[in-house]
Amino acid sequence: MSTITYPRMRDCVNSLGIPVDNLSLQQATDRIVDMAKTRDGKSHLVSTLNVDFLVNSLGYAFSRPRHPELLNVLRTSDMVTADGFPIIWLSKIMGKPLQQRVTGSDLTPALAQRAANEGLSLFFLGGAEGVAAAAAESLQKANPALKIAGTCAPFIHTDGAALVDFAVDDAQVLQAINSSGADILLVGLGNPKQELWFNRNRHRLEVPVAIGVGGTFEFITGSVKRAPRWMQQLNLEWLFRITQDPQRLWRRYAVGLFKLGILTAPLIYYRAKQELFYPGAVDDERPRIRWNSVWSSRNQSLAVLRLPRLVTAAYLEELVASLQREHASTALRLLDFSLVKHIHFSGQQEFFRLAQLLQDPQNDISMLGMSKGVKRQLTACRIMDILGEDGNGDTLSTLSYSPQGSRMQETGCKSYVMSQTTLIFLSGRVNGDGLTVLGFIECLQHATRNRTCVLDLRNVTLLESTAIAELYPLIVDQQESRNGAILISGADANARQMFRMTGLGEQVLFIDDQTFLASIAAEGQHYE
Repeated sequence: MSTITYPRMRDCVNSLGIPVDNLSLQQATDRIVDMAKTRDGKSHLVSTLNVDFLVNSLGYAFSRPRHPELLNVLRTSDMVTADGFPIIWLSKIMGKPLQQRVTGSDLTPALAQRAANEGLSLFFLGGAEGVAAAAAESLQKANPALKIAGTCAPFIHTDGAALVDFAVDDAQVLQAINSSGADILLVGLGNPKQELWFNRNRHRLEVPVAIGVGGTFEFITGSVKRAPRWMQQLNLEWLFRITQDPQRLWRRYAVGLFKLGILTAPLIYYRAKQELFYPGAVDDERPRIRWNSVWSSRNQSLAVLRLPRLVTAAYLEELVASLQREHASTALRLLDFSLVKHIHFSGQQEFFRLAQLLQDPQNDISMLGMSKGVKRQLTACRIMDILGEDGNGDTLSTLSYSPQGSRMQETGCKSYVMSQTTLIFLSGRVNGDGLTVLGFIECLQHATRNRTCVLDLRNVTLLESTAIAELYPLIVDQQESRNGAILISGADANARQMFRMTGLGEQVLFIDDQTFLASIAAEGQHYE
């Protein structure tokens, strides 16, 4: 699952699983200047998204990206602009058109002008030998007050045998950038090299903001000509570029657009289905989010929200707002998708906000009951993997928090003891040692006395055989004594396979999300 950088007020559009900011050139420039002035100890990344980025990062298989690291870098960028016309086209398919293209070649001159006025300095990294220096000189001539912190044109390795020496190769470059005191770093290495270089050095860079600008330096120096303004306005710049270097570029553009067509075909299908079966799906009034409080004790509570058949953009926005308002580390909130038939395209960027709640220690949220049809729709939009699910299987991964760094390795546990049912959510890597450290078996024995215990595994990254060996005797004892029962929910294909591989799965009772929700409904008269 990708970590998402998605501030509350960020206005984005989902572009095949990558959040693209809905900004004009002026707004993008303003935001970058604000980042440069902030100097909060973090190096922020601005990515300029075009077809190459999508093709390089996404795979044809929905569950497996072509370049997982590159996809994660794009998703965690502090700002993503639409560099190419196809990104604008994708935003129209999603029902939320972007304001305009904001290309690296337009952004760089605009930033140079603002930097000169604001007293900010620029560092130019990349391009062929002497190109970065020439681009800096050209911009300084146009803006005499512009401060040039430095230029550098190293050869960067992001693959191959030379990659093993990246730390040594990058050290001198980082020293030049950090010692220059630059406010803005322009990285003209091309995609994916510039994004991967930033990612491996993001914690060593001291510059407040870095921007991947691709071949912008060549445009500034005039070694590569940009299309006339009228062609840019008609979104025909790609055609002009082909005429500049047809032998090299025609194949690149043809292959890129062909691959984009394959990536977007499922998206177009589901958008057409939306227009056919759910036309004009908008809320006339602000939707009300009605949480049903199923159970509460002095320091714990459980609430369920059953989503409607058609989930509109306004409903998703209000849902996320309600989750953000009501932080409570002792409250378990369940999102019941069992009635949902369709999620409107124009609101799907809200899933980026839901994914970010994973990083918030004040939240404990699970999503249940999502049908395979809705999963397929979100998978076509490249949303399911953001939520920690590949679109296959019967359960949806929980958006439940556990500390960064320990999430994948340590066994986590949260329990909710109600009158007739005990809910226990395990997370992380679950093995016998982890259960022993938690005193889990003793607690489970107590929790199952005269109660049904639902042991949820949806947030377990790996269920080891030693954990099954610890759980199995208790599961069998409860079945034989009929003094309570232990049911397993949220078990994905890997967890079920581990029960089969240990030969201890025959007497285990697995339940689906509908049964899990029914057991919760029995605890509260108000859940309908």
